[in-house]
Amino acid sequence: MRSCKVIGLDTEFIGERSYFPRLCLIQLGTKDEVAAIDPISVKDLSALEDLFFDPSILKVVHAGRQDLKIIYQRMGRAPAPVFDVQIAASVLGFSLQPAYACLVRELLGVKLGKGGACSDWSARPLSPSQLAYALDDVRYLPELYERMASLLEKEGRMPWIEHEMTSLSASAACEPAPEEEYKKVKGWTSLDRRSLAVLRGLIAWREREAMRRDLPRRRVLADESAITIARIRPAKEDALQRVRGLEWKTGGASGAAVLEAVREALALPEDQLPVIPSFNQQGNSDRSSVVALMSVLLRCRARANRVAPEIIACADDLERLASGERKAISVLEGWRFDLAGRDLLALLDGKLSLVVRNGKVIVQ
Repeated sequence: MRSCKVIGLDTEFIGERSYFPRLCLIQLGTKDEVAAIDPISVKDLSALEDLFFDPSILKVVHAGRQDLKIIYQRMGRAPAPVFDVQIAASVLGFSLQPAYACLVRELLGVKLGKGGACSDWSARPLSPSQLAYALDDVRYLPELYERMASLLEKEGRMPWIEHEMTSLSASAACEPAPEEEYKKVKGWTSLDRRSLAVLRGLIAWREREAMRRDLPRRRVLADESAITIARIRPAKEDALQRVRGLEWKTGGASGAAVLEAVREALALPEDQLPVIPSFNQQGNSDRSSVVALMSVLLRCRARANRVAPEIIACADDLERLASGERKAISVLEGWRFDLAGRDLLALLDGKLSLVVRNGKVIVQ
């Protein structure tokens, strides 16, 4: 395969039983052959280094962010360069996250089977149907790349996704940042700064403990429990015991660690508290309506250009725009600005409006 300039790459793994996903299978594919490597049996994967890290060989993946991260965790480096067909599809008229089988059917006219998606890939031996399913996941990746690259070049859209492709390998190599994980907890922006400090401390402790014990995050402390603790700020064990879902974890080292995290957060000086995002601060009672209006405009522009709206701007981008921010927002840069960013600013400045004619939204 090292003689090929384009190879398909995929992995199968089990992630729900541990903090670090367990690599169970590596699949490789060229236009002429496919192969599966069993990393459970083959402990030394160094023979793959020349293939994975050769800058002249393009590795093609589908929704490959997690695959790259797992290889980085196992081998200490992330494969590069990489082309993700799911990202490419989002600027070629498909939805933001089109399924692999959908792309193969639409672009190559091949209908794939569905068996194997929910398999236990750590069990041995793997069945013939499991291997067939796994190998199909890479069999068509090189051909998908050729078809998509041709379409992207024809429409002048290859530069649109170059940064996203390059960042895949870089982000896979990023080490966990426990102090920033609280921003992934649903509802974190609803807390005041002091409660947010408690949540930050709790989640940072949870991440380190989950890594140390190689346990799923939820087994250590669920997001819902962390939010509740951040709001009530318990000072003693009896208050902690009343938190739903935490009963079995209290009374020992985990309970003491949680209470200590709360105490440390409550003792922080004001200038060390987390900053509440500007788009979450009070002052604009119509902000949600403004965001909704921008969403309509975004969909109009995405539809006109056959691009998934989510890859142009995410909900966070729209919230920040509605709050008055104008810096370090991706929709105000490059091709995204040309497609929608300029019009979003015009809408906010009252220079552009949306009307309905014959059941369709018209931008004027």
